[in-house]
Amino acid sequence: MKTRFFSLMVVALIAISNSFAASNMGKPEFVAAFSEANKLMEEKFWDQAAKEWKSVLAMDPENINVNYKLGYCLLQTETNKIDALKYLEKATSAKLKTNYDPFDPNEKGAPVEALYYLAIAQHLNMRFDNSTESLETMKEQVSKNHRLSNQINRAIETNNEAKKQVASPKKYKIKNAGSILNSPFSDFGPVLTFDESSIFFTSRRLRPDSTNANIRDFETDKFRDDIYVSFKGRDGQWVQPELLNLNSDDHDATISVSPDGNTLFIYQDSLGDGQVKFSTLIGETWSAPVKLGSDINTKYWETHCTISSNGNELYFVSDRPNGNGKRDIYRCIKNADGTWGKSENLGDVINTTYDEDAPFLSPDGKFLYFASKGHATMGGFDLFVSKKDGSGNWGAPENMGYPLNTVDDDVFFQPMADGKRAFYSSRRDGGAGDLDIYEVEMPEVKGEQLATLKGTFKPIKDKALPQGLKVIVTNSKSGEKQEAPGNSESGEFLAVIKPCSMYQIDYSDGVEIVKSEALTIPCEDEKYEYTREIQLVSKEIAKVDEIKFDKENPIQTKIEEDKSYAEYSHFFLYGKSNFSTDEKEFKDFIALCRQVIDQKAFVTITIEGSASTVPTTGAKSNETLSAERSNNAKAALKNVLLKSGYMENVDFKFGEPVNVVQGKKYENDAMTNRAEYEKYQYIKVKVQ
Repeated sequence: MKTRFFSLMVVALIAISNSFAASNMGKPEFVAAFSEANKLMEEKFWDQAAKEWKSVLAMDPENINVNYKLGYCLLQTETNKIDALKYLEKATSAKLKTNYDPFDPNEKGAPVEALYYLAIAQHLNMRFDNSTESLETMKEQVSKNHRLSNQINRAIETNNEAKKQVASPKKYKIKNAGSILNSPFSDFGPVLTFDESSIFFTSRRLRPDSTNANIRDFETDKFRDDIYVSFKGRDGQWVQPELLNLNSDDHDATISVSPDGNTLFIYQDSLGDGQVKFSTLIGETWSAPVKLGSDINTKYWETHCTISSNGNELYFVSDRPNGNGKRDIYRCIKNADGTWGKSENLGDVINTTYDEDAPFLSPDGKFLYFASKGHATMGGFDLFVSKKDGSGNWGAPENMGYPLNTVDDDVFFQPMADGKRAFYSSRRDGGAGDLDIYEVEMPEVKGEQLATLKGTFKPIKDKALPQGLKVIVTNSKSGEKQEAPGNSESGEFLAVIKPCSMYQIDYSDGVEIVKSEALTIPCEDEKYEYTREIQLVSKEIAKVDEIKFDKENPIQTKIEEDKSYAEYSHFFLYGKSNFSTDEKEFKDFIALCRQVIDQKAFVTITIEGSASTVPTTGAKSNETLSAERSNNAKAALKNVLLKSGYMENVDFKFGEPVNVVQGKKYENDAMTNRAEYEKYQYIKVKVQ
């Protein structure tokens, strides 16, 4: 009796509940909220629409249609996709409708398409078999021409790929980058300098001065993207991030950074017209961002770029027409004049009919990392890697595997110099906020260790550094060139060089080469670092009083330290034809040379050989005699300097030799005008 009474009460309560729900559906507040939520959906303001549907659902928790709408909106958000499952399970618990009306507040059911979105939610919750089952059920209920038919088949493929990847995880070691970099907000897009001394990243955190407190994204109601930088302290730990001065009130995001950290590539977006720009570090201030040239930026959407370590190749992303899919990866090659050539699509080996994004080149230029919704993805964007072959073509991309890739979007991945580590951003359990920055160790990957040439241009005393400082690295075998700019404020430079080759290194002040050297990088898998200090010198030739002919002192040396000048002069008196490196005067001159070289770091040596017009019997001609004198002096001086530890084209270089025949016309008066002819028989060596 009690059991029957209880059953009757349950039936009555359900009837009352349904009656209450039905009455709520007709109420003006329900209709108004339903219409507002629908409007937000049409405008694709997914976060706000989901919030509004939750308020509608509170009025009628059992409403199948509202559960469907809420689940659908959550799937479109960046951060709440996984929460869609319970609402879509509710939406598909009743019979699905083929005559579904999405705009009718009195609609109580869900469309058959709800099965597809349920399958997506199940996939995001790693219930792959359930997801495939939902997709197969939907295929039975719709025609082959249904608008979602291709997407259903693609979703089944991603379920199969996800099962395979999860069953065979890679040996990645993934660790959170820590609370200094990561905040309770989204932190993503990490890019690092080659030496890992600086990390730039994008954050949606509240600024330290709260100037963005009222600047929010209308669609998500979250703070807009800002760019921060953190430097590595002496203890090897990251210090508190700083907000860059180039941020605007719109979206500003990191893309990539040059190896030396002096050029930052960023994405800026104000009206959905994403642009790829660059900013240069001048002292401690970043210049106003400037759009990249050539046809890189268009009226379409450009989202990302990466530049090779030698500065000669640029890869970027655009959704311009006539590509393989919506977003494709393109490449530009630098012209001889330093401008970018016209872009070319990388083709269907890399690009698919789906989206590609966020390319990153490995420092050695052999691997291209990028994100794709195509290829063999396990869901959303996955990270892929392609290897360049001997002909310079990119090979078939490989999925980088689980757990680096997940069932959701995995996009930004920057490899480090050794190729065995990387930084990227992801949503993972235990993170500090929504998106966090992570460091990845890849023990199964064999990377190529590159060398670095870094140092500083030192200014002329009491003068500022000139614009246009650069280091030019030329492969002695292939002739391939790369340039590394010098910071016009600090003078610092950094060039990344591949091992197992010989290079010509030229240091330029922007007008001419001020110093050169030959550098051989060994083939061993070690980290080679070369440090240089390049002292700039005045181009104004100091006025000095040269040594005059003195018959009593035919061999003389002098130095003027304040003018960084040294001179050696050897006049050949009659009966004297050679000089010796053992002479006291020559040894004194070598000591003076060392002083000048050590003071200026780099000097030019000019040698002048002279003969008079008196005929010579020891040489073919007087011209030959003057050349022999300068060549002998050069060989002797070079030999002594090399033995002293100095290097040609690193510490000193020889200027063009001066070989002359001069003096009064010979008139068979060699003896009577001896003093006159002896003035023009000499070697002069000048160092400055």
